[in-house]
This record gives sequence, C-alpha cells and structure tokens, in this order.
Amino acid sequence: MKSIVCTELGNPELLEIMDVQIPVPSKDEVLVKVEAAGVNYPDALLVQGRYQVVVDPPFTPGNEICGYIEEVGENVNLSKGTKVIGLPEIGGFSEYVTINKNLVIPISDSISSTVGASLPINYGTTYYALKRRAKVTSGESLLILGGSGGIGTASIQLGNILGLDTIAAVGSDEKEEYVKNVGANHVIRYDKQDLKNTAKEITNGNGVDVVVDPVGGNVSEEALRATAWNGRLLVIGFAQGEIPKIPLNITLVKGVSIVGVWWGRWTKTSPNETAEDFKELIEFIDSGKLDIEPKNVYSLEETSIAMNNFLNRKNIGKTVIEF
Repeated sequence: MKSIVCTELGNPELLEIMDVQIPVPSKDEVLVKVEAAGVNYPDALLVQGRYQVVVDPPFTPGNEICGYIEEVGENVNLSKGTKVIGLPEIGGFSEYVTINKNLVIPISDSISSTVGASLPINYGTTYYALKRRAKVTSGESLLILGGSGGIGTASIQLGNILGLDTIAAVGSDEKEEYVKNVGANHVIRYDKQDLKNTAKEITNGNGVDVVVDPVGGNVSEEALRATAWNGRLLVIGFAQGEIPKIPLNITLVKGVSIVGVWWGRWTKTSPNETAEDFKELIEFIDSGKLDIEPKNVYSLEETSIAMNNFLNRKNIGKTVIEF
C-alpha cells in the first residue's frame, strides 16, 4: 500500500511516499481502507518535531480518517464493510490503517468520505470546547480568532447551531468573504480594526461571552480584554507560533476564566461522553443543520503542500487528502 512516511524530522517537503505492508489488526483493532484523511496544523508540527508529543522517525502522520472496515479483530463487534470515521494514534495518511475499536464510529454511507474525514478533530474539538468547557447557552456572543481556519469554520457553524452570536476575526478580504459565506454573524478585520473596541461595539459595550482561541500570540490578550464579565477564553492552540503571557490581573478584574481545551486527551478519559458528542454531531449532519464542505481536497502526492499551507498561514477552511 502507499503511505506517507516521515523518515526525518523537518519541513513537509522531506516526506516520502513509500510502498509498505498492509498492517494486520490486533484482537482489539479494525483494519480500515482509507478513502479520505483530514489534515490539521498539528500534523505539520509533528513532522517537524515541534508538537507537544514527539515521535521518532520513521512514522506515518495522520490521525483523522474516513473509510470502510476491511478486517476485524476477534474482540471487535463491528462488521466488515461498515463505513466509519476513525481516530488512529498515527498512520492515517495511508491507504490502510489499523485503529482501536473504541476509536472508530460507524456512519451512514450517505455521508461522503471527505465530509467524514472533516468531522472528528475540528468539529469534535469545537463541540467539546463550546458544550463541555465553556458550557455555552443560547444568546451568548462568541468571538472566534482565526475565523477562517478549520477550528474557526467549525466554531461558526456549531456556534450558529447552538444559538450563539458568532463574531469571526480574520485578516484579509478573501478570509472575510469565506467566513461570511460560512455564516458568521459579524466579522472583525485584524488588519483594519481594533479587536477589543470592535468586539465591544458589536456587543453593545458588554464584551463577548466566549472566545475560541486557536491562534495565540498577541491577539489572545486583546481578545481577553474584549470579554464580558464572567467571560471564558478557550485555549485551543497557538497557530501564530507564540505562546502568550497573559497578565492575570485581567482575569481578576473581569471575572474571566481561561479554559484549556485538549480534546485528544479528553477522548481517552471520557469515551462515553465522546461517543455522545459524535452522535449529536452526526445527527446535526443527518438533519441538515450542519453542512460540512471541505474547502481544500488534495491527493496523497500533495500532502506536503497541504501541510505547508498551515505553516505559511495560507490555509482557509478544512483540508483533506482523498485516496
């Protein structure tokens, strides 16, 4: 089978396409024939050795896939031919991958594989952040930093479904047009407007109730200063590259909570709740409330291009590899 292999840590151009053996599932695993795999910012960091978990080469990146079960282990109560979304620990950028039975979720054949591969990480993370970490309620305002990215797209769509007033912050005309098309209620331009003052104007001087922050850097503090009393800042990542140093007096005088969001860790400690959230997300798709359309679809041979778009901050929307 064809597989993307990181043979040495470094820029994505160093990745190689190799023919490797199809893996054999253990008694608690399934073998999935991959039809599409999601690409995310952590994938680009992983191959550079800059992610919070460092993997020694050689390895195949990718931990978000959609495809069909080809083989099942003896302890697995799933049928061959079932369409699933899956969260392999690693190895998703391959034609076949083995996944623990607890990390695959059956879906309808009516859901396309590119949509299935777009769902787990961006939408799973965002739904967990809004529902379980921020405990949002309908009518609250939601400021989304990096509004045109994968997490940003999911935040706009899920925020609208949950009845939030969505405010997307972006830095270009192209990204502004994109978030408007996705459904953002308001747009703030980093490059043209003051983030804090504009957010307060939009919320009639109150400030925003919740901030989704996958960006980091100086905009994190600006967004924190734009929060309302008892606001919540959801820390999801640091795409800007710099981890912010927040003056904690802001949290005191505004009663703000800074809330960490590590969805991957939570899925391992709370499998039942994870399954519940996925069931609800799939129901959103089936009912027509959630319309996922990956903006960028690449071939396996274009994996390095897909990753570099994240590193160069050119990525807009969700990115997938289609097999």
